Amino acid sequence: MLDSRYLYLHEAMGLGPMWLSQTAYLIVPESAPKNTETDSAPAPTGQPVSASTGRQQTIAATQTASARKSSPQAVNQHRAALQQIINQSRPATVPEVQTAAGNNININSDKPIPDEFNISFDAIPASLAACTRCNLHQERCTPLPGYGASNARLLVVSSNPAPPDDSNQQLFSGEVGKLLNNMLAAINMTTEEVFYTSQVKCAPNVSLHITAEHLHACLPYLSAQIEHIRPQAVLLLGQIFSRIDQNTLAQNLHNIPFVICPHPARLLRQSHLKATAWAALKQLRNYLQ
Repeated sequence: MLDSRYLYLHEAMGLGPMWLSQTAYLIVPESAPKNTETDSAPAPTGQPVSASTGRQQTIAATQTASARKSSPQAVNQHRAALQQIINQSRPATVPEVQTAAGNNININSDKPIPDEFNISFDAIPASLAACTRCNLHQERCTPLPGYGASNARLLVVSSNPAPPDDSNQQLFSGEVGKLLNNMLAAINMTTEEVFYTSQVKCAPNVSLHITAEHLHACLPYLSAQIEHIRPQAVLLLGQIFSRIDQNTLAQNLHNIPFVICPHPARLLRQSHLKATAWAALKQLRNYLQ
């Protein structure tokens, strides 16, 4: 059997005659756009057509396609048919990319950090360059420890560098960084008062997601940064932080006040979350006063 929608597609693409099998018969969907020709045509019987009938249908379809090319009304009908086919082939919803597996994340905050990983702030870049604590060292271009004022009032933390950040060797690169700075400017925070970093220091260029193992592997580096900077507040960017036990999260952040806000990259795609982001920023502003 042959779905009549493919005839519309075939004709609109100008592929020439469509040769039909001797046993082919047409199935016309009820929602297919109608015109005077199809309305007056006999309803399909669901029975195989003969070879001569198939050839006649092929010739008729070719002639009809030629005639339709010169008719604006027919062109609009073709467009409607093609759009219907496209819409039917699309999934109803697009699954959201996950940054970590599972709804809740356990990064074992009660697990002691080995002494050899209690590193100083200044030693972080060199230590990251040689780090093999998780498999992300095989995917990264270069680890990104972060940048900004070492005595910052505010520590901004994302879950991990994005692949474009890895390529540019800069956290919050491009439009994401511009939006982030505008968000901070809205609460009167300048870049000179901020240190920017991520909990996971390497971009997941291959796996495209991070796990609890990755979060825990990089925790000593974030802990060293917090201990050295001692910010007034922490801005956590990304929904992944809302899936971590809040008591565990507070311990990991040395009990410094924190706010969880939608990531700027997500805000660029989903502008309806700006109200949520603004509410978080106002709370952050209170912590910084």
